Amino acid sequence: MFSKYKNKLFLILIFISIGVSFYFVNGRLKAESVYKNYDVVADYDDFAKVGYNDNKMPKEYFTELSKNGVNSISINESTINSLKKNPEIHIETEMSGMDLIVRGDSEYLNFIVQGLEVLKDKRNVEYISESEIKIEGRPSDAVTYKSDAYDILQERVGDDGEVGSILEYVGLGFDENRINTIKSIEGLDINLRPVYYSRYQDSRSTMQRFQSAVENLNPTQRYIVFSGKEAYKNTEKDNKIQDDFVNWINTNGISLGMIEASNQRGHLKTDGIDSMVKREDVGKIRAFTTWDYLQSEYDYLIPGHHNGEELTNVYYRAISERNISVVYLKPFIKNDKVITESENYGRVIENLNSRLAPKGYSVGDVNPIGNWNPDSHLKVFISIGVVCAAIMLLGLIFPVGSKLSLALFILGVLASIAFFGVGIMEDTGNVLFNLLAIVTYPSLALCVVIENYNQIKRKKKVKSLPKIYLHGAMILLVSILITMVGSLMEISYMSGTNYLAEINIFRGVKISQLLPLVISVFIFAAYVGFGREKVESPKIKTNEIVKVFNLNVKIWQAVLGAAVLGILAVFILRGGNTDAKVPGVELLFRNLLEKYLPARPRTKALFMGFPAVFLMIYMGYHRRGEIFAILLTLFIAIGQADIVNTFSHIRTPLSMSFVRIVIEFLMACLLSAVMLIVVDLFRKGYDKYIAK
Repeated sequence: MFSKYKNKLFLILIFISIGVSFYFVNGRLKAESVYKNYDVVADYDDFAKVGYNDNKMPKEYFTELSKNGVNSISINESTINSLKKNPEIHIETEMSGMDLIVRGDSEYLNFIVQGLEVLKDKRNVEYISESEIKIEGRPSDAVTYKSDAYDILQERVGDDGEVGSILEYVGLGFDENRINTIKSIEGLDINLRPVYYSRYQDSRSTMQRFQSAVENLNPTQRYIVFSGKEAYKNTEKDNKIQDDFVNWINTNGISLGMIEASNQRGHLKTDGIDSMVKREDVGKIRAFTTWDYLQSEYDYLIPGHHNGEELTNVYYRAISERNISVVYLKPFIKNDKVITESENYGRVIENLNSRLAPKGYSVGDVNPIGNWNPDSHLKVFISIGVVCAAIMLLGLIFPVGSKLSLALFILGVLASIAFFGVGIMEDTGNVLFNLLAIVTYPSLALCVVIENYNQIKRKKKVKSLPKIYLHGAMILLVSILITMVGSLMEISYMSGTNYLAEINIFRGVKISQLLPLVISVFIFAAYVGFGREKVESPKIKTNEIVKVFNLNVKIWQAVLGAAVLGILAVFILRGGNTDAKVPGVELLFRNLLEKYLPARPRTKALFMGFPAVFLMIYMGYHRRGEIFAILLTLFIAIGQADIVNTFSHIRTPLSMSFVRIVIEFLMACLLSAVMLIVVDLFRKGYDKYIAK
């Protein structure tokens, strides 16, 4: 009975899983729809220094930045060290044994004394005079600043340095003079950033001081991004700190922000914040900082990228493709000099705003990512559909009997219920079943392409070039739709706000790109075979494989094999966020596509994977170039894997991912039309002038 109705049952269950997947798609679209605002933020300390370089005081320079697109200024809690660097006030320090001597304006000496009241270990502070205090030190406070020592022959003879105190780096609270300076400038918001050092500061006292500062000095603050490596943490004596902090931010409509890591995977480690941002009741935003290496890319040394265009591109991708809602500017650098002219920053921001506005983004009033916590029990239906598809794929490649199919089906159903029905190791289930889905459906799509190739060869009919082209376009569309089922499953598994905020990350991206390539070789062996003369139903023949290993390899075959391996190596290196350098010409082409299209198509699909389908169909009709069939099979597998890889970037808005696939299909159809005309002319010329 199972054997007779197996395929019909599997197809019904697959269609049910597709229907259920739209529950997850709809939830994600709703969550993303409210996340369309962004801030362009300049740090007070960084840009005050830029203004000083241009002989401008902070109010004058920040007023200029406001007129040039900066809409928010971040102000960190002051430290003794930051006060020392401020040329508007007079603060200096020196060590007296273990004690820290601070001299300067009495107003700021009092500010320092009050700020140190949140220390765990209270320190005696002695007023030596109205302009000098001595802070009690401990041996553990010592900080050393080392510098190399050289003799007159410029040979290193050791190192020298000064000793300071860790107390110079402890947060003291906020300088109200800075806050009032920014408040006096029309069009600028303020974002206060706490500095917390758990080794020295009491968590609750430091937290309460920050809360008071926000309530009294900046009550409209919408998000908090901690400055430094720590967030407020529970202690053995006080294990309710984080609960109280979360209750406070929720009461005040404030979100917690995380700064994206430089490799664009996850976030900078802030000790203590994970336990808060993973909570369902905490609003979350993602922030991007202009890393040191980006500061120097104002002149990118390729045509049309000499005045900050690449920085605009970087910010644009961060916001439109990676769910970033806060962009922290850093001073731009050109020819090893800091750019001081505010108009240059304005040009970058203006271009950014003009590109984002048509996509529905607007500056200011940053909202957290929509709260999206779907019912995981529905993943049982998704998983059963994936199991059915995987068993069907196995049956197309290998001789899988009904008993084995039934056993695999039962095991798959039980695993689905355990992972998602009962909730046992659900995160593991998400990874395993998602990986199975995004490997299975692209492979099934490849089977459809190769089966059509075989059917064309069986019929031995020759069609006109336009009809061949239309057939290729139809097969490509069908293959994309099949692979998109895998993408729908992926959206279902990688669901929830924590995936959109990239707190949870899918770790199997590389595997999902490589496995379809491995499977494509088995599909080729089953459908086309190695040296097979007669087109048959799919079946792997061991004698063909043995024969391949015993072949005498010719030089041109070795060269072709090396070329294939080279292409695959490039595919691996260029996939994901790697250090592989993109050539300037290609980068320029990418940026042009990104600027003038709703979404930039991925080059592997556009120039390799999708055109290979057209060429495969053309080869089938003309029964030519079969030596290249294995290479085209790999290319097609790359193109299909690229589709699901697009959706593996969960942080990319879903609408953009869908639009990207449509653009890839349409542009590939245009490019493939030109390609087929060229290939057809070459074939006719070869037959007429060379073959004879």
